[in-house]
Amino acid sequence: MTHISAADLDRVLVKSRQQDQLGRKIASAIELIESVIDDLGEAAVALSFNGGKDCTVLLHLFAAVLYSRHSGAPRSSHRSSLSPFPISGQTSPTSTSSACPTPSNPLSRSYLDLPAAPPPPLPATVHAAAEARHSATHHTPVDKNHKAPYPLIRSVYFTAPNPFPDLEEFVIDEATTYALDLYRFGGGMKAALSEYLRCNGGKNIKAILLGTRQGDPNGNVAALAPTDPSWPQVLRVHPVLDWSYDDVWDFLRQLDVPYCHLYDEGYTSLGSTNNTIPNPVLRRDDGGYEPAWKLDDPSLERAGRNKGSSA
Repeated sequence: MTHISAADLDRVLVKSRQQDQLGRKIASAIELIESVIDDLGEAAVALSFNGGKDCTVLLHLFAAVLYSRHSGAPRSSHRSSLSPFPISGQTSPTSTSSACPTPSNPLSRSYLDLPAAPPPPLPATVHAAAEARHSATHHTPVDKNHKAPYPLIRSVYFTAPNPFPDLEEFVIDEATTYALDLYRFGGGMKAALSEYLRCNGGKNIKAILLGTRQGDPNGNVAALAPTDPSWPQVLRVHPVLDWSYDDVWDFLRQLDVPYCHLYDEGYTSLGSTNNTIPNPVLRRDDGGYEPAWKLDDPSLERAGRNKGSSA
């Protein structure tokens, strides 16, 4: 059973003190997360995790922040240009009016407003410590003997329609790898968010960290953005908003962060099984595909996707 270690997270903190591009991006993301925690309290902050590459970066960053706070490890030594961050009762003037992701695809828009529903059945290969609930399954680490260097991470997984079984397995495995207190929801995102905030797992949550990046279909948003008045009220926090495609892969590969293996099979953006194929740009002459990190033109990140949200 794989677990993220203190040494793994120390590498993130060390990198955040380096003055190259990736070091500055890490330091800025950590500062935003720290500012939200300082203002709202650690117990009021949750992570939205769907197993995509951007969310995987965010999970590793969040774990490094929590490790630093609970171990006394040195934090980032330089401040980003985004500081100070407006949090309590304030909104950024660049914030858009969209709530959680608002894709342009009509089918995706209708998905947001679907009623609450149980999540899809997990693949038979998944062996999870799960508790079934009305519209969710609750997952905690399988290995009860391992103690993470921080408390369980409050987290939520809003499943896509027709999710990839391999991605589902990866998400559940990460509950043990990173010590997640994970609630997995089906149905529309709006109803699922409401259900999460009402259940024990989401009780008293005031902010949710999201792996949105600029250029995503829902990326026209501020680093801190409250949900619309018609949505359940929570502060959306986007620590990797200004990260590029290359930044994401530099982080994952330089720091040896585990990620879903589908990205090694030519997928560069993951959605549902009915709207996602390996990126045609990465197809080799032998019929196989190069890994996602070999994509030379980041503007083609979604060449294997129909229109919709990203991961």
